Amino acid sequence: MTQMSDFNINELMLFIVGVLGALGGLCVIIQKSKCKKIDICCVKCVRDTDLILKEEKLEMTGHTGETPRLTEPEIESIQ
Repeated sequence: MTQMSDFNINELMLFIVGVLGALGGLCVIIQKSKCKKIDICCVKCVRDTDLILKEEKLEMTGHTGETPRLTEPEIESIQ
């Protein structure tokens, strides 16, 4: 069995950076996913994916494609 004294500081830093990089990559994948329900290692999250899709459409086209509806008094005031 190896002990900590068998490793030097460079190997320890390489291990720490590798673990943090893997966790960071996992976080990016989770953030970019469009799943409504995420369940990883007893951590559960339910997200509003419609909002995510609207934001992406807004970035790509400049609008969400939804026009506001005018009420009857607003239509009469315009005419």
